Order: sequence, then structure tokens, then C-alpha cells
Amino acid sequence: MGHRRSEEPFMPGAGAEPSEDAVWASVPRPTPDRPTPDEPSSDRPTPDRARLTWAWRDGLAGNPAAPATVLRRLLDPPPEGAAPSSAPEVPFALVYRELPDEVVDAWIAHPDWRIRKRLADRWRLTPEQSARLLADPEPHRRWYFLVAAIGHNLLSEETLARLAADPSPRIRAELARHHALPAATAVTLAADPDPGIRAAALPHAWEHLDEATRASLRDDPDPAVRTRAALLHHRTVPLTPSAYAELPPDAREEAAEHCRLGRDLAERLTRDPDDRLRARVASNASLDTDLVAVLASDPATRWQVSVRPDLTEEERSRIPVQVGPDDRLYPLDWVLALQDDPEAVRRCATSSHPLLRRSAACAASLPQDVADLLARDEDRVVRLLLSEHCAQAPAEVLLETLRTWEGYSAACIPDHPNFPRNDLIRYADDAVPALRALALDDPRATAGLAERLSRDDAPHIRRRALRDPRLSPASVVRLLDDPDLHVRVAAAADPRLPAPVLAELLHDPATANAAAANPALPEPVMHRLLDGPPTAPENPSA
Repeated sequence: MGHRRSEEPFMPGAGAEPSEDAVWASVPRPTPDRPTPDEPSSDRPTPDRARLTWAWRDGLAGNPAAPATVLRRLLDPPPEGAAPSSAPEVPFALVYRELPDEVVDAWIAHPDWRIRKRLADRWRLTPEQSARLLADPEPHRRWYFLVAAIGHNLLSEETLARLAADPSPRIRAELARHHALPAATAVTLAADPDPGIRAAALPHAWEHLDEATRASLRDDPDPAVRTRAALLHHRTVPLTPSAYAELPPDAREEAAEHCRLGRDLAERLTRDPDDRLRARVASNASLDTDLVAVLASDPATRWQVSVRPDLTEEERSRIPVQVGPDDRLYPLDWVLALQDDPEAVRRCATSSHPLLRRSAACAASLPQDVADLLARDEDRVVRLLLSEHCAQAPAEVLLETLRTWEGYSAACIPDHPNFPRNDLIRYADDAVPALRALALDDPRATAGLAERLSRDDAPHIRRRALRDPRLSPASVVRLLDDPDLHVRVAAAADPRLPAPVLAELLHDPATANAAAANPALPEPVMHRLLDGPPTAPENPSA
């Protein structure tokens, strides 16, 4: 921002200054119609006018004090030409904030499909609101709304049933891939006239189909449907070498991992020359123990064997695998599923295999003794995951994580219910910035401490000081010139700014967005900003 060189003219008691009413009455100020006096006049707004108008709209979209009347107007286009060509139809902040129902209702009913399209991206829509979007008569639009809603699981069973009968195959095909289909909808789609839809719906519908229907699907005229039905059939019926040979090559790896393998086929696949195929077999839950032992000694498959749920801890400890602190590994689903079984999760927490312990640490809830054990684990990733996920993470591991971890989750650690909150002021001079910021949460913190930390070397501590109600308006103004962009933006949106300062920020394209997000703006000013800046008279001296 860099233009707020002096605080004094804008501080209370600094001399003659306009009243707030007078300041707000002058907002927005007129903007010239042309960039320079030498250029001919034009009906098109100057780039600065367009930038200002769009910056105001974008800032108001995120303004926490903006009333429904203002938010509703943001659904309508800005004044003609008063927006950059690259501007989205709806300000970004409006899409992901909390909105009154009347604004969402107006958005759903908006005549411009591009506006409704942005609404579909929201994750806070209710199933009823999504259903209203999906009533669009145009198939492509319904498909777009369906893709967005499925991503957030925001559909009722009634809506899903209606979509399963949609005349558009594209919509039914998208629906068939939904991972949370109700049984009735899945069964309907498994009988769809389109073979691609039948094949996609079969995994969801299979357990709900009778034997006669399953048999007919294994004899389906379409090869993709037959293949999918065969793979599902052999989840319970042993797969023979001849049946395996009939599968298309691209389905054999899936069969090797997920089908119940007959003994002859299992022996053959365990010794197959293809490393990738053997690795899939190593994860097969139906594999006999002697074949598991064979794969445990195979360098290409020992990792898959080492994380099988059916191994004893003694068997697991004999498999040589390495897990480094920087190895990014997904938690094991079967371990996460055990968090309601205290004994089973306790065994995972004491495993020699780091991934089992890391997976246990990802549980949302654990017995306290298990959480305490994982908090002392030698693997720092276990301790980090426990801090990020587990409600029973002890105070000491949370404090250690905040002290040593600089990842995206570090900011959430102090919000954990078990985070220590006593005597936080002792961290005011700590060498670790994340701990220094905690000092302001101590009830004994003073305005002087807030002022001191607003000058801290670490930008995020200066931002934290800005959120402190004890910080003076003069310091808020000073932070408008902070070297860190995020601090400057936060200062421009601070309601403690004097009205003349805020008005000036609104008229600078570099600061207009953040200033329009300031909750101190009066509602009438918000509406005038949405009208765009008035045009200055062509000859102001006339």
C-alpha cells in the first residue's frame, strides 16, 4: 500500500477534521472519464474506474457486515464496462461465505445460467437447494450441477431417484459413478439401457441384486458389463485359471487383488514375473498364509505384505521395510476402521510398523492410554498426526508440534481443546514465532504487549497483533505500510481505521478491495460503491 506516511492528520484530536458523516457523504469520489487531458473523451470507463468498481464488489463480497440487500446486488452485473474482462461473473468471496437464505434463493432463481453455475460450486448448499438447481431444463446445466453436488454429497434420495430416470444418458452416467448411491437408485441404474451406465452402477448395486439378475449380468451382451459382473461374482466365488484367462488384460490386476483366488491360480500369480501383478496379489485378503509368506520374502511385494491386517505382530516385524520421516503415506483404511475397538487399535499403536502407528494416530478418538503412548512415539510423524487428528492428544505433544512444525496445520494446533492455556505470557519473548503469538491469548496480556508484537519481525505475529482489541487505531494505521502484503490487507479491513483513512483507501485501486471488506463501512456507502464511481465533470472549473 505504501502511501500512508503519516498517522497524525487522521487521529482523533489532531486538529480540524471532517465529521464521519461528511467523510462518508463524499464516498465515492468522482473519477475522470479519460486517463489524460490529451486523450479524446470516451464512453468507456478508464482502467482505474473499472479496477475500482470491481475491487469494491470483490471486497464487499467478503465484508462480514454486508447485509442481504448488498449481497443480493452482487449477483447482478456491475455497471457497463466497469469490470476487467477477466473478472468472474460472481466475486469469489461470495461463493464460499455464509449467506442469508434470501440471497441463496435469489441466486438459485437468477436468470443467468453462468451465475447459477457459480452457486453450484458452493459446499454449503442444502439438499433442497441443490435439488432446485437440478430442476434446470437444459441437460448440460443439470450435468454441471450434478457434478458439483455429488462432490459434496448434497443430494437427497428423492433427487437421486429422479436423476436415475433422467432422459440424459450423460447425467445417468455421472450419477452411476457416485460412491454413495442408495440401494434403490443403484439397482435402477444397474438395469439402465446404456451398457456404460450398467457397468458403472454394478459395484454399488451388486449386493442388492438377486441371483437371477446377477447371472443375467454375467451374460450381458456388453463385454464391459460382463467383465464387471465377473469381477464382482468372484469376490465370493473362487476365480479359476480359465476364468482368469477370459478376463480382458486390463481387468486382471484388479482380479489379482480383489477376487477370491482359487488355489491353482493363486500359486501361479504369486510367482508371476510381473512385479506389479505380484504386488496386487500381495494385498489380496483371500491369499493362503503360505503364499503370503512367499511374497513377504519378495523385495517387490514385501511392503504390501507388511501392512496386511491378518499378520501377527511377530510376522510383521520379520518383514524388512523402511519408512522415513519424509515419506508421504496414506493411512491404512483398515486401521482407521478399528478406532472403536480399543484392543485392536492398541495393538496397532504398539506395532513395529510405523505406518500402522501413523494410521492409529489419525483416529479422531482414541483411548487415553493409546493417545499417551503415541504422543511418546519415536517417529515424529506419528506425533504430528496425533496432534492434527486426535481429540485425546496430550498437551505436551501439542506444544511440541507447535514449536517444531511449520506446515499448514500448525495454525490450528492452538485451537485444540487440550492445548495448554495457562501462563501463555511467558512465551512473549520466545525464539519460536508460533509460541510468541500465544502470549496475546493470556488474560494478563496488556495493550503494551499488543503494541510491541505489532512490531515483531514475524509477519504472522503482526497479523495476530492486529486482531487484538487492545491495539491502538494509530498502530492499525501504521500497519497499512507494513512490508508484508497480508498485514497490509488485514489493516485495511480493520474497523478501527479512522473514517478519513478508510475513505482514502477506498479510492486507491491498490487498496480498494481490502477497504471494501472493512465492516465499518455504513450500508448506504456499500450501496453507492456498488453503483460505481461517478464520472467527474468534463471541465471541473466550468
